Amino acid sequence: MENNNTQQVIDPLYLKSENEILQTYINGELSKINFDTKKESLSHLEKKKLTATLISAPINLILIIVFQVFHYTVIGLIFLIFINFLIWRKFTKAPVTDFFIKEIKSRPDENFSDVIAPQLYDRCKNARLLRALIYVACTFLLPALIFLKPHVFYEDSPEGKYVRFYTEGLMSEDNLIIPDEVDGKKVVGLRGDVFNSTSLKSVTLPDNIDTIRGHAFEDCTELETINFPKKLKYIGGYAFKNCKKITEVTIPKNITRIAGNTFENCERLQTVKFEEPSMLSEISAHAFQNTALKSIKLPESVKDIGSSAFRDCRKLTEALVPEDCRINERAFKHSPVKITKY
Repeated sequence: MENNNTQQVIDPLYLKSENEILQTYINGELSKINFDTKKESLSHLEKKKLTATLISAPINLILIIVFQVFHYTVIGLIFLIFINFLIWRKFTKAPVTDFFIKEIKSRPDENFSDVIAPQLYDRCKNARLLRALIYVACTFLLPALIFLKPHVFYEDSPEGKYVRFYTEGLMSEDNLIIPDEVDGKKVVGLRGDVFNSTSLKSVTLPDNIDTIRGHAFEDCTELETINFPKKLKYIGGYAFKNCKKITEVTIPKNITRIAGNTFENCERLQTVKFEEPSMLSEISAHAFQNTALKSIKLPESVKDIGSSAFRDCRKLTEALVPEDCRINERAFKHSPVKITKY
C-alpha cells in the first residue's frame, strides 16, 4: 500500500525515458515562441534537404528520360515517387527535436532556452529557393525541353538501319512517316517494343522494311492505319496486340509465318487480305484471337493453324481453309464459324 502511494506522488513525466523527457521540455520551449516544426526548419535540416535534392533531382531527370524512351509511363511514375521517397526519408527523417536532444546532451551545463533559441531563426531561405529551382529544372523543365517534339532513334545493322527507339513529345504527332534512308543507309526494320504504348494514329513504313520485331506496336490503342511493305518477311509475336482501332490489314506475300498473338485483341479488325502468291505456311497460337473478323480465306500455302488462333472471334461465320491444312482443335474455339475446306 505504501508503494502505491509513493508512485502516485511521482510526476508521470519522470517515469519516461531520458529522450522522452527532453522531447517534452523541447516541445514546451518551441511552443512558447509559436515555432511550427511542420513549416519551419533549421539550417542543418535545410542543408540535408539540399543534399537530398542534389541527389534526387538528377536521378529524376535520368529516370524520366529512360521511362520516356521505353514507354514505361505509369510504372515509371510510381517508381519515381518511390525513389524520391527513399532519398528524402534517408536525409530528412530526423525531426527537429532530435537535433535539440543531441545539442542539449552535448551542452549539459546550459539552460534549455539558451541551447534552443540561437538555433531557431538560423534558417536557409536561399537554400529553399535553390532546392525548388533544382528540383523543378530537373523534373519538369529539362524533360519538357528534351521531349518537346517526338524523336526517332536508329541503330546500325549489317543490312542497314533499324528503328530502335521512338519517344513521344509534348507536341506529339499523330502520323509518323519513317524515311527510306538515314545517313545514307536504308531503313530495313523495326526493333521490338519500338512504338509500344504510344498514341500514334498512323505509321507509314518505307518499302525496304523487311522485319517488324515482337511487341513493336503492342498497346497502340489509337493506331488506325499502317502499311505493310511488300518486302516484309517477318512480323514478331504480339506486334499489334491490343491495337483496338485497326480495321484492315494486308499480309505481304513474303510472310511465311504469323507469329503468336500478333493481332490479338484487335477489336475492330474486320478484314485480313493475303497477297498472292502467298508464302504463308503457319498461323501461330492466338494470332487473331478476339478480333472482329467476319470471314477469312486463307491462302493455299497455309499448312498449320495453331491453338486459339481464331478463338473468341464472335463475328467470324465463315473460314475457307486449304484441304491439307492442319487445324488445332481449339483454333476456332468460341467462334461461330463454318469451316470449309477447298
